[in-house]
Amino acid sequence: ASEPGAGWADRGLWWGVAVGGGSTRLTCDLCRAGRDFGPSASVSVGAWAAPGLRVGLEGGGWSHDDEGTRESIYRAGLLAQLHPSDRGLFIHGGVGWSGYRAGDFHYDAGHLTVGAGWDLPLTGRWVVGNTVSVDAASFGSLRNEGRRVAGDVGLSVIRFAVHVRSERGGGA
Repeated sequence: ASEPGAGWADRGLWWGVAVGGGSTRLTCDLCRAGRDFGPSASVSVGAWAAPGLRVGLEGGGWSHDDEGTRESIYRAGLLAQLHPSDRGLFIHGGVGWSGYRAGDFHYDAGHLTVGAGWDLPLTGRWVVGNTVSVDAASFGSLRNEGRRVAGDVGLSVIRFAVHVRSERGGGA
């Protein structure tokens, strides 16, 4: 039997795409309570840093039509995925930037990401799986046409996605 992470060095670079749905809430004195639901997507690229540890960059977005106003969230950041065994389960976390846009309103802040997922070998170098992630940003200001309209704003996004990833990114 092979040990967890065996053969990690020959995996090299990886890339992936994920699509799914998300639930978002902007929290501030002016914001309405409740969560909005909409589609989400992301792309990621990186490399294996050690047996069971994948690191990379991830970017993505979420969108929702709120009574004729398009709400959008953009995000980018560093990502780490820890695979404790070769059975498919992984946990992930990261840091980065999130931006919210809705008409003339905008919000930008750093965020933290935590989550978990499951990988299933598909064929050759391809893997398919699912993930659940939570992105949380805080301490930013909501702005309207450049003017601050609310401080101490928080943003949370809960994402559920299906991903496809190339484990070797074109390698042997």
